[in-house]
Amino acid sequence: MGTLVGGKYRIKRLLGTGGMGAVYKAENTAVGRTVAVKVLHPHLADDGVTLARFQREARVAASVDHPHVVSVLDMGVGDDGAPFLVMEYVRGKSLAELVRVRGPLEARRACHVMGQILAGLEAVHERGVVHRDLKPENVLLTVESGREDFVKILDFGIAAFVESAARAPGAELTPIGRAMTTPYYASPEQLSGATMGRDARVDIYAAGVLLYELLAGSRPFVQSNLADLCHAIVADPPPPLRAFRKDLPAGLEDVVLQAMAKEASQRFPSARAMLEALVPFGASFTDDLPEPTDTFTVDLRALREREAAASKDTPTKDTGGAGVLGVDVVGALVEVLEKRTTREALAAGAKAEGLAWPPRRDGWGEGRWLAFVESVDRALGRGDRRLLAEAGRALATRGSRFASPELVVGAAAERWTSFFRDGKARIAEIGRGYGVLEIDHPAPMLARSVVFVGYLDEALALAGGRDVEARLTKAGALGDERDRVEISWST
Repeated sequence: MGTLVGGKYRIKRLLGTGGMGAVYKAENTAVGRTVAVKVLHPHLADDGVTLARFQREARVAASVDHPHVVSVLDMGVGDDGAPFLVMEYVRGKSLAELVRVRGPLEARRACHVMGQILAGLEAVHERGVVHRDLKPENVLLTVESGREDFVKILDFGIAAFVESAARAPGAELTPIGRAMTTPYYASPEQLSGATMGRDARVDIYAAGVLLYELLAGSRPFVQSNLADLCHAIVADPPPPLRAFRKDLPAGLEDVVLQAMAKEASQRFPSARAMLEALVPFGASFTDDLPEPTDTFTVDLRALREREAAASKDTPTKDTGGAGVLGVDVVGALVEVLEKRTTREALAAGAKAEGLAWPPRRDGWGEGRWLAFVESVDRALGRGDRRLLAEAGRALATRGSRFASPELVVGAAAERWTSFFRDGKARIAEIGRGYGVLEIDHPAPMLARSVVFVGYLDEALALAGGRDVEARLTKAGALGDERDRVEISWST
């Protein structure tokens, strides 16, 4: 104790240890704030590629501002080469402690807790972050503003970093071996190595296992050795919940089983969809929580309000006909939709809208994909075009990445031309940590603009920008002379 981490975080006491490292209560000596510092094992960052991924994941996690997600405040690498994360310090107990002491929870209490977990998952999934290691130890219960059982989720972005370390040259452990101490909450596809990407449905599976445990007081699969445990998770149905709890409301077990489906396509397509299914049993939406303060969410909502005020709250259906979107844009739109519905339902919906299925992979794609995603956003989301912004973020992860935020801004006009056939973007201003883009278009649309702002926001973060803000401050679709995107970042 007393060690100084990162030059300013003085360790006060050990809070816990695990397969990835140790968590300490510490003090930021610069401002006197109590924080939690998670120090990862040095061997997890023994190559530069893995460390770079850790930094990217941590920056994205730090950009999430949600009451049910523990805030990431800082990160770095210690003198011994061990990466560390600095997070808000939360006083409370973990779900693991609660179940160990109390056993099964009353159904409404369990669903109330799970509803908050799903609300937090929804927020981070919208930023393209998947937890991949959701378990009772990573869910804290605290008291906030007089509310008991207030959920805070830990460790977003950590599992992806550990998986990257496991795939590094010379790694001796499997991804599961490095990413978690036990695979009780791992999805079948994680255990089989079928997914390493940003498929949010692995978190839906883990949420189903967590809810099962809260209701039954024990995990669904408990075997004497790792091989049998993994086989059971992949192949066997979970024991019926009603064998433990005959008092469960009708239909609640069906929700748990759908979340725990062996095939990802049979699970709930999103955290919000599972949350909606749990509302009759005690879950609730977080509309009464403090409004999000991150600039991106605020801007999307402001655009929606401007649109409604201008009596344009119904999105335009004609987005310019065929051949106006780059195939990468269409691919990103489809990628986002596939995370929220089955491929079969997506194909049927696309065909109902007159869209070619599967979409073409070269040349230019149909602009009506934008309207289709908007309709899904109204049905499954908040109607603020966040799915379009998420597609823009997905675009930023395709292909090569830029070495610096300045290069992202410098190439923005060219990127617009490759994404959209019509319209012209130009760099109006660029400097150290800021830039301004102006976009003229013969038929301006908010959908296009939101996709592009989402792309810029993610591309800047991937290029090393911190505290990134990409703001659509003027919109031709809302009566302004042209689109204006103001960008700022720190390095």
